[in-house]
Amino acid sequence: MKKTIRANLGLSCRSFNGVLGILLLFSMSCTRDHINVIDDNDPASVANISRLKIENYVNRLYIDLVGREPLKTELKEEADTLKARELSREARLDLITRLMEDTSFRIGERSYQAAFYLNLYNLAKVRCLEGVTDEEIQMKMGLVLNDAMRDSMNQNWKGFYAKLDILRRYQDVLESQQELQEGHIAYHQMFTFMVNNGIYDIINMNTFNFIRAVFNELLFRLPTDQEYDSAFDIIENNAAGQAFGRYVTNKTEYVEALVESTAMLEGMIIWTFQVYLNRFPTPRELSSLLPTYLQEKDIRYIIKQIAVTDEYAGFK
Repeated sequence: MKKTIRANLGLSCRSFNGVLGILLLFSMSCTRDHINVIDDNDPASVANISRLKIENYVNRLYIDLVGREPLKTELKEEADTLKARELSREARLDLITRLMEDTSFRIGERSYQAAFYLNLYNLAKVRCLEGVTDEEIQMKMGLVLNDAMRDSMNQNWKGFYAKLDILRRYQDVLESQQELQEGHIAYHQMFTFMVNNGIYDIINMNTFNFIRAVFNELLFRLPTDQEYDSAFDIIENNAAGQAFGRYVTNKTEYVEALVESTAMLEGMIIWTFQVYLNRFPTPRELSSLLPTYLQEKDIRYIIKQIAVTDEYAGFK
């Protein structure tokens, strides 16, 4: 499954109809430097921003990106730098990028980069798996493994291979953090594993609840009657059908089709706005951000466009 996902990293987006399609095509003809992707975001003047607000901005970046508050030395150094560079967009982006990409060794977290990807992984688990810990997943894996060994001793090979599949899905969740950090998968593709495992199935018991949950949590809407009927037949009966522009025959293929859809990437932008700004993006913001995200499929681009703003920084 991971090989399939990696192969899809280079897929171009399908064209789509209507007003949104026209907006996106127009936006794709512009360079990124000429797109004001977040509404009403003229940079604040450093003369009007207190030291406390600058430190609060640094503190928020550390918490949101690497999952902890800055050390006193980090806070002072970064606040001094931002003030000296007059809170410019470039200065903010330099700090944001360093927290995402710096690989210098740091005690307790390996590096900023490692902490950043661990934080993304934990956010994905909160979104889909109620924040389950890796230790809890490993405990469940141990129980399933014991059952699989019992099936093997009883020569119940059908049960044995079914439990191996359950174990593989749990392992995919645990390995997805490293896969993301190493660039083998994009962040939206991590959710292929987050919604296709035993824990998610327990949280959203039966096919009806599963379909509604993946639409609501990943696409921010409920399925139409036609979408629901098609999904139910595919998932419940392993029946061949169309899903998000693909031909699929089972639950795993259905989830992969959903995750690789344009609707999923739109949902990722919406979710990122909710996480970092506690609001939905405006139609203009969505149409400005989506073309580049469709091409690059890099969640760091979306986070940067949010975290660099005065709205996020609290400078307004």
